[in-house]
Amino acid sequence: MFLLILFTVFKTELNMEEPSRNIIETIFQKATTNPSEKPRKIQRVIRVKNSSEILERFENHRIIVKKEACEQYESHPRIIVDGNELLLFYGTIMTCCSDDPGLVISKLCEEPSCGVCRAIQSNFGTKYTKNGIPLSTSSDALSETMHMIGNLKGKNVKMATIVCRTIAGRVATMVDGENEQEHAIIRRGGRRSELEYLIVKDPNAILPCFVILFT
Repeated sequence: MFLLILFTVFKTELNMEEPSRNIIETIFQKATTNPSEKPRKIQRVIRVKNSSEILERFENHRIIVKKEACEQYESHPRIIVDGNELLLFYGTIMTCCSDDPGLVISKLCEEPSCGVCRAIQSNFGTKYTKNGIPLSTSSDALSETMHMIGNLKGKNVKMATIVCRTIAGRVATMVDGENEQEHAIIRRGGRRSELEYLIVKDPNAILPCFVILFT
């Protein structure tokens, strides 16, 4: 059973002519550790329309993080300014997207296996985020979700990433160790050691903005 957030979001697909789509596609393609590889083919870009409640929760979290930074003895200028906001990727899959480009995507589905809709609907409270929400600084990390497709044979499965504004706050590394004052932990790993992940503790620090479907 997934937690249904009453002030959930709606989705609007961006067409090829919209400038914002070109910007998001460029960000996605450039956020790679292997620029020499063939670019991924982007099929769809969907804007996440967040409700006023979700936006307020996100900004309230920013205020808390900035206040904590001001009260600490050690200075953190970037956190004091904007909470150390970053644009990060959450790699998953989408099963509710039709191959028909004329079919409009406008709402979250109820399919349990749809990673995109479940992550957004549950505020990233899925079985994959029990120990923190793994976001990536690189779009290459999306290949880590490839194993999920093998369990969904016969379904219309699309590789996807959710582009998220993230209030990173105070960040520690796995070497430094974790303590209550840190808002996120940097971890390197996966099948390629150069990939970097930010494990975010509080889901209120994450605001989903766009969903990119690609091959």
